Amino acid sequence: MQELDVVCEQIECAQHPEDIFGVESNKVLVKNIFRQLSKVVHPDRNNGDARANNAFVKLTEYYEGAIKKLTNGTYGDTLSEEQTNVSDSDSFTIQTRKNTYTITKTLAEGDLGVVYGGQIIGSVDDNSYKDLIAVKVVDDSADNDLMQNEIKILQLFKNNPANQLKHLPVLLDRFKTSDGQLGTIMKYIDGYDLYSIREGLRWKYGIDQKHVVWMMNRTLSAIGYAHSQGCVHGNIDPSHIMIRPRDHNAWIIDWCYGALNPAQTGDGFKVLNEEFSAPEVAQKKPPLPASDLYSIGKTMIFALGGDVKTNAMPASVDAALQRFLKFFVLESPRQRAQDAWEMHAMLNDLVVELWGPKKFLEFQI
Repeated sequence: MQELDVVCEQIECAQHPEDIFGVESNKVLVKNIFRQLSKVVHPDRNNGDARANNAFVKLTEYYEGAIKKLTNGTYGDTLSEEQTNVSDSDSFTIQTRKNTYTITKTLAEGDLGVVYGGQIIGSVDDNSYKDLIAVKVVDDSADNDLMQNEIKILQLFKNNPANQLKHLPVLLDRFKTSDGQLGTIMKYIDGYDLYSIREGLRWKYGIDQKHVVWMMNRTLSAIGYAHSQGCVHGNIDPSHIMIRPRDHNAWIIDWCYGALNPAQTGDGFKVLNEEFSAPEVAQKKPPLPASDLYSIGKTMIFALGGDVKTNAMPASVDAALQRFLKFFVLESPRQRAQDAWEMHAMLNDLVVELWGPKKFLEFQI
């Protein structure tokens, strides 16, 4: 995407000043970001381009709104009208302007908060898969900016339809608790995370390579789409790839740590994953698409039963596939794999070369 398209996309997807200038900000930072973005979309620079003109008007409105909110002390409060009480139990109700949701169980506890499972109340078919939801709530309101970051990224994806959206979370709604914690409501993903699959008894020593390649295929397709939208995930690991065995679908989840248009915005890495992050993360260098590809390579080595520290893989893994994966985990981002969709095509060719025409293989866990 050209710089103008990237900035216009960012402004068009925004719903609050905080979506443009960040949840944690001040007047100096807001002014600097406004100047930087306005140079890109200013009408004088774009010869009356309608999209640029509209983006400039909207950007100016968000800038004025940000300054006003910073002055009266309400900056960062984007969802005060969407407050609800979240119980310590596994059963409670969330009411937003859009809908009512009932929570029935705890699905997982992560670094940022808790993920609950439930469904939309009042649906035509209360047992329908499409009405099942996953609700994520941060433990500490200090982490609201990370949740807001995920909302912004998922909204960007939603506004730019593509086949790859079937491999990405779907944001349905959002809310804020009475204690100020931000929460999101997403479509439920009927799958298992790759870490749990790999650690299970059936695949304790590594998942068969013929299954790992289709998992990698889906992952590369999804991250290729994200990169085309200017987004680097920044924290891909086995727990953030979900697999549905029955139809071989896969999802990349948890976009809280994503960097959106880092070359233009200066957005940086937000977390260091010791085993799966690329070297440039610890070095605090700018996020690159190659950084995600490094993490995908490490994740697939783990899935195969390999050693993520040494990149050694079981002897049962074909040598050509091992060479392909090691291209992803080279230390230098300039030397390793760069383009997810190019790697996706190369992987497809490699699979046919190794095992002939593709055919569906039942996957059991």
